[in-house]
Amino acid sequence: MSNSLIEITAIEIKELAVIEPKQASEKFELIAKTMSDDQLAEVIENIDIVTLTQINGQHDISFPSIISELMTPERIRDIVCQQPLYWEEAIKNNADELQQHTFDFLNYLIRTQESEAKQREILECVAEDPAGLFYLAIPFIEFYRGDRYEEEEGYRDVLHAEEEDLEESLRYSERQQSEDVHDYALDDPRSLLMLIRELAPEVEKSIKSLLRNEHSTWDGIINKFAAELVMQAKEKNKVEEDEYGDVDDMFSFLD
Repeated sequence: MSNSLIEITAIEIKELAVIEPKQASEKFELIAKTMSDDQLAEVIENIDIVTLTQINGQHDISFPSIISELMTPERIRDIVCQQPLYWEEAIKNNADELQQHTFDFLNYLIRTQESEAKQREILECVAEDPAGLFYLAIPFIEFYRGDRYEEEEGYRDVLHAEEEDLEESLRYSERQQSEDVHDYALDDPRSLLMLIRELAPEVEKSIKSLLRNEHSTWDGIINKFAAELVMQAKEKNKVEEDEYGDVDDMFSFLD
């Protein structure tokens, strides 16, 4: 397939996504039957992050996604950081809904990948971005927040009971050498956290450190992180718009 046809395909996907992102996702799945993985990857590279975010956001996450399988870790990181701009008010203003939504989206993006190496690359890439780390942390706040009480020596953190359960389950999983035999289903956030620990322990440490340094209420932390994510996403969009504006100015003499 020539470069021009790849560009045309990308344009068709983008135009359809403006009208109906879900249809754009379905069209990509149909196109995938007629193109190689390398060709599809080129199509994806010709689609902007905003469109990719909309398409992935509308995909039925109960089914594997070819587009998420073929995206690079960097593209997935950018989508994770962009997605907060598309949170519905019902999600953004409800701590429980937001925690579930972020878990579902991460679970979909990570579990879709065919290899552990790709999963590890995605986790490490997302965690390198401050906004990405905020996003990664939201589903696991209840496990790492902990409570604090005052002693003679000062304040001391009490490890949340859920975290103790998680530690025990992880040890059990390590003994069995298989994630499939632990007690948590794939739709349980603890299962994803265990996967992160196994594949990218430094990422898990970063999540834990971020959350254990927060001392507000559970929903207060979620609201703070959500506000930070939306703000950073807007700032990144502004930078990109300014960059495009600079390019336009360079060629303004042609107008």
